[in-house]
Amino acid sequence: MIRLNQKYVFHIPLYKFVCEKLVSIEMDDILDELISEFEKNGFDSLYITKVNSYYKARQFDEILITVFCNDFRACEIFEAWFRRHNDVLAQEAFAYELGNRMIITDL
Repeated sequence: MIRLNQKYVFHIPLYKFVCEKLVSIEMDDILDELISEFEKNGFDSLYITKVNSYYKARQFDEILITVFCNDFRACEIFEAWFRRHNDVLAQEAFAYELGNRMIITDL
């Protein structure tokens, strides 16, 4: 039996807020890069869910990537990827869930 003790849910917005409007983010290439980075580091199984979210009275779609593992590297991979691509994502913070906690990091 395999036990994976950590559950991460990484939040990836599909829109950015520019000039008081939500603008769709071109995600295909950078999302493929993130998934590839997870795979290269041994995270063979992940789940992607598209959800509708609200933040500061704005409604938008986002992707949630769920990874079960026994390793903190998943979080490090996500944070490095988010920071590397924040010129495209244009977010003021990034967020992920670990267990029953939400971690929000300002950029």
